[in-house]
Amino acid sequence: MNAMSRLVMLSITGLSLFSSLVFADDHLAQVKKGDVIPVQLHQLKPTQASVGYDQVFYKLGRYEGDTEKKFDEICEANGQKAIKEFSAKSNVAIAGSFECTDPVGTATKDMKTVVIGPDNGLYLTDGHHTFNVFWHMPDGGANFEVHVVVADDYRDLASMDDFWSKMQAENNLWLYDDKFEAMEHSALPESLGLENFHNNLYRSLVYFAREIAWDKPKPAINFVEFYWGKEIYSKVDLSQYDLNSMKGYKKAVKDVAEAILAVKGNSVGGLAKSPSHMGQYEGFDKKEFEKLFRANKKVDYMLRYKKTNDWCWSEF
Repeated sequence: MNAMSRLVMLSITGLSLFSSLVFADDHLAQVKKGDVIPVQLHQLKPTQASVGYDQVFYKLGRYEGDTEKKFDEICEANGQKAIKEFSAKSNVAIAGSFECTDPVGTATKDMKTVVIGPDNGLYLTDGHHTFNVFWHMPDGGANFEVHVVVADDYRDLASMDDFWSKMQAENNLWLYDDKFEAMEHSALPESLGLENFHNNLYRSLVYFAREIAWDKPKPAINFVEFYWGKEIYSKVDLSQYDLNSMKGYKKAVKDVAEAILAVKGNSVGGLAKSPSHMGQYEGFDKKEFEKLFRANKKVDYMLRYKKTNDWCWSEF
């Protein structure tokens, strides 16, 4: 069977869903905005140079102790809502070994997005943390297959310079390093994999402060955690905390949350949005704060993973 015959287009809730074992670049001619397509992780081009390693480590640690959560998130990433059935023999890399509640592409709002560039590249605009988790989990990797939604198609632009300008204008690029210093698009990573990204500690701590001092706004704002991190960067000195201990991490999250709550004005991290538009709470949620640090919760999973998997992170 040739590659073209393996490519089957189905209609699901008004969207086009392409199904294939491997989605080859030369088949992008058939793809349009709104389509759901399968990709292997190595095909995706990042649009940011930093991630919060600790968020990735939390998920990897969670997956080690909670297999159902791993399958749930694989199903969710493919627009299949949640896991329905799996066994000890199931493998997330083998679709037929487990069953999700819905067909691929049913819940596109939960799926990650790409845009197609004039160079036919697939540029990831949402999902750098999730897909880095899939890259580094033991049964994942560069060839791990997942479905994404084509959020836009820029192949009609005259040049890559026009593409980068368009991406910047539409807030689809985060061109800052881990210290929030501006950078050029030429410095973006060429591939997923944590070793290719800066570790932005503020991005991680803002993530953990979610539901304590802020929550994601609706409609969603690209890079919202980074904007919050950029805003508080000069207000919280993270070198003063032991971020490998529960006590140190708890103090850091508390101080970051309080810094977020103290932000006023009409701009957060240089984006012309007020704190309330960026999801700022009116007060500190003590209940959620205490829950965050309980056994088998986010910070516990993350710290235990870092402690037992030094080879995965100490060299990055």
